[in-house]
Amino acid sequence: MKKKNSMRMRKALASFSVVCILFGQGSTVYASVSDGGVGEDEASVSQATNTASEEAATTEVAPSPTEPPAADTATEEQPIEAEGVSDSPNASEQVTPEATPAPIPSEPLETAPEPSEPNPSEPTPGVPEETTPEEPEITVDQSGLQAQVAALKAALANQAAYTSTSFNQAVLSALVDEASALLANSAADQGMLDTCATKIQQALATLVLKGDTSALTKLAQQAGQVKASDYTEKSFAELQQWLKKAQAILKNADATAEELAPITAGLEKALASLVKAPVEKPETPKPTPPKTTPEQPKENPEKSAEESTEKTAPTKPAESTSSQEAKEIASGDDTVNELDAGYQVDSLTNSNLNGYELPLLSSYEDERQAALVAQSLKTLGAAYGNLTNEGDDQGVPKNFTNLSLTRYLYQEVLGIDLGTMYDAQAKSGAKCDLEQVKIGDLLIWEENGRAIRVALYLGQGKYLMADPEAPTSQMVDGEEKEEKGGVAIYTLQGYQEAEDGAVTIEKQEDTRTSGSIENPSYGVHSFTSGTLTEKGKELLKTYGASVDFRVNQNTQAFIDTIAEDARELGLKYDVYASVMIAQAILESGSGTSGLSRAPYYNLFGIKGSYNGNAVLMQTMEDDGQGSMFSINASFRNYPNAKASLEDYVALIRGGAAGLKSFYQPTWRSEAKNYLQATEYLTGRYATDTQYNNKLNSIIAAYHLTQYDEPLATDAGMIISDASQIPAEYRSKMRYPTYNGANYNFSGSYPVGQCTWYAYNRIHQLGGMVDDFMGNGGEWGQKGARMGYHTTQTPTAGYAVSFHPGVAGSSTQYGHVAFVEAVGSDGILVSEGNVVGPLVVSYRVIPNSIARSSNVTYIEPK
Repeated sequence: MKKKNSMRMRKALASFSVVCILFGQGSTVYASVSDGGVGEDEASVSQATNTASEEAATTEVAPSPTEPPAADTATEEQPIEAEGVSDSPNASEQVTPEATPAPIPSEPLETAPEPSEPNPSEPTPGVPEETTPEEPEITVDQSGLQAQVAALKAALANQAAYTSTSFNQAVLSALVDEASALLANSAADQGMLDTCATKIQQALATLVLKGDTSALTKLAQQAGQVKASDYTEKSFAELQQWLKKAQAILKNADATAEELAPITAGLEKALASLVKAPVEKPETPKPTPPKTTPEQPKENPEKSAEESTEKTAPTKPAESTSSQEAKEIASGDDTVNELDAGYQVDSLTNSNLNGYELPLLSSYEDERQAALVAQSLKTLGAAYGNLTNEGDDQGVPKNFTNLSLTRYLYQEVLGIDLGTMYDAQAKSGAKCDLEQVKIGDLLIWEENGRAIRVALYLGQGKYLMADPEAPTSQMVDGEEKEEKGGVAIYTLQGYQEAEDGAVTIEKQEDTRTSGSIENPSYGVHSFTSGTLTEKGKELLKTYGASVDFRVNQNTQAFIDTIAEDARELGLKYDVYASVMIAQAILESGSGTSGLSRAPYYNLFGIKGSYNGNAVLMQTMEDDGQGSMFSINASFRNYPNAKASLEDYVALIRGGAAGLKSFYQPTWRSEAKNYLQATEYLTGRYATDTQYNNKLNSIIAAYHLTQYDEPLATDAGMIISDASQIPAEYRSKMRYPTYNGANYNFSGSYPVGQCTWYAYNRIHQLGGMVDDFMGNGGEWGQKGARMGYHTTQTPTAGYAVSFHPGVAGSSTQYGHVAFVEAVGSDGILVSEGNVVGPLVVSYRVIPNSIARSSNVTYIEPK
């Protein structure tokens, strides 16, 4: 038996060698090897190999599935099949039509050869070679954990920003160590990294930011200076209660914004609700107080300041230097008068300046520009028609065509004749792009290479043009009356001006649907060679904003305290808020005069008494010729500043006693713009002959015309769950959701703030914004200075910076968010720190805000 087994082994090895030779030469022929093949010499093997090669060159014919394979004659034992070889007939062998039969062994084969262990590197005959798939290299993504570690380190670096009860430095430091060890461990798998990242994220979510105590501290200091003797016992006691609460929470270094907010609001309200205590009546008979409303003005208020009984006001009432100079001469009740409902208006009358604001004379690069602007504004409202010699009371023609308007202005101010043809005006100077046009330049529209329209550029993205196809409307007896086109101010579409003066013009929307006039083709520097005419020189002398007021923080702070009340009253009662604020600044010395401060709150220098309350003060008057003299006069005494604003409105809308229409020409529905309103006030509201010039200059310096427009306050509904996003916006979203990572490795933005989220959202999507863009409301201005592209056109993928107070944002810091999608009615933003720190929420911001000048969009780099 051993001998037989030994023989079988030798036969199997021989067969395996032949197979290796055949397949090593690339032959596709399968060979049958019998016992007789063991003794063949090397030549036989070579011949078989050559024969197989020749047969391989012919067409191979597979055996029929029904044809049984040649059966080997077996003796005592059944043949043993080689492991891995199929027993299917089709897999046994391939035969060509002329194949020579394999030699029949002299002795019958007792059993199939039993091969030794096969070599895995060699193919098995008759069986397709199996390939073992390579196991993929296992890699781990460390970016998520790295981002969380960076956020954790930023939090540790800003420990002072968090409450001590929520900030466990030992735990957070241990997490940093744990994460660092995992990142350095090449054997750490993805599950370990993700678990650690989740632990860090959960730890960061428990951190609570401290609240900003600056506002409450300021209010507490103010409340601490209030004297009990000046106010009623009840109102002073209420103030003291809130002051104690404020002092207590200010001692808590861990006070949160949520804890500070109600106390700040309560203390602020208590201060505003203080009621002055009645003063002790003098022993001498009380003088008869002036009437509640000023007496009817004289026909000629310039005759004598003593005779003139209309309300007069100096640039600022003189400061009281003694108790005799500021003496309360009449004491009544502290109620606030309700404004007459009849003063309210249902609609807003737009200014014909169309958002243009007369600049300070000192702000022009060239005085010729100022003269051109001054004369241009005199032509506003002129009808469209052929130029005639007939003029208004200022000598300005009543009709202009498109060509004659620019020709008239250049000839009148600079002595330059631009010509009577469009081509001549288009060639009157060097061409320039719209971004390079300067005040006084011409704007040219071209069609098929020929000039077809012209306008004069005023600056601020505005231009003056006579247009026959732009109808205007006027309010006549409460009804809107359509009139044909004429001279009006228009806006360059897509105009943006950075803080440094750099101008960009965005691609404009389809003017066929927006109703806008398409932008000019180019500009022309036309006034470089002209010199001022005598008329031009006179225009400079009478320029409407020539007082060089400089912006200062005290005045801006005063504006901030009254601006929104003035805006609300102005829009509701048909007066210019810009004029109201400018008058308050001028009359009160930005709220620093003795008459404007507590306890009198008279911001406008209005004489007389208010509900029986009056104070005697020394004031300076103008004799109508520019000379000033001093008088003592009684002024109204108000319970608070808002009452003073409301009384101003009552005076402007109600007029002087016996003459309700006295100030009617200053109403918004009557005056074409704020410039006309200030001009009418001069010599009527105040005897100062430069009154309108001062008011216009203040308005220009502090850009007060912004308060003549409604404040977009519809902040949109907050959406905490992304599934609740309206379908229109959800279908437009194309960015992945925020991954929670912190890319702000410098720690420049406090974790969880809106700026922190906007920065990380942009970096997550492959964009970049600077680490030091400031508060949310500053991103637009700072971005422009840093070279970022900014615009007021809503664009998905951009950051949107809300100016302070807009869309429910902080009146001090503003807000910034990320634009996820732009829809027909507004934009969808994602934002941080609206619901809470580290909580991302969504809002649909309506177009009233999204497409207003109160927001700026910043394109990431």
